[in-house]
Amino acid sequence: MKKYLTLLALGLAAGAATAAPKADIEKGKQIATTICAACHAADGNSGIAMYPKLSAQHAAYIYQQTQEIKEGKRTAGSSAVMKPLVTGLSEQDIRNVAAYYAKQQAKPGEANPKEELELGARIFRGGLADKKIPACMSCHGPSGAGMPGGGTEILAYPRIAGQHKAYVMTQLNAYKSGARQNAMMADIAKRMSEEEMNAVANFIQGLH
Repeated sequence: MKKYLTLLALGLAAGAATAAPKADIEKGKQIATTICAACHAADGNSGIAMYPKLSAQHAAYIYQQTQEIKEGKRTAGSSAVMKPLVTGLSEQDIRNVAAYYAKQQAKPGEANPKEELELGARIFRGGLADKKIPACMSCHGPSGAGMPGGGTEILAYPRIAGQHKAYVMTQLNAYKSGARQNAMMADIAKRMSEEEMNAVANFIQGLH
């Protein structure tokens, strides 16, 4: 019994040593205000269509994507612009700002009713069976809020509700061309026409 308790104590100690440090939201706010705000806005509700909204995004997703940009693993879109801005940030800095943005209130966007809104809704909610395109909500949730990893190492799926249509289109095309790597999204994007991508991106922009 004594041996078991000793092993248990050692195991718990090892787990504590490898656990991720707790994020400091106040320090994250400082980074967001001084470094990130020009593109993403201080509260994460970017008003510039080419830059994503980060408000209410899962902290683990922001952290992972920022790390990939910092390490040169993600280079599509505006990643080249962002890389020098995040190069000087430590892992803890990134963890802090990710936690800060995750706590911000997302402001809803607005879809254009003239841009195939019905088709976009159909793709998001039910997919396109004839093209083997699954419903977006099967991974990103009915409201587009995404699915966090629940404290596990699984990255899960990001929040996309209210995201800029232009940004969503850029990412879908990046997946389609291979400029951005994600096997699942690449397979889906390659099956979609420009019209279908535009329609679902427009629907997502108004989703909340």
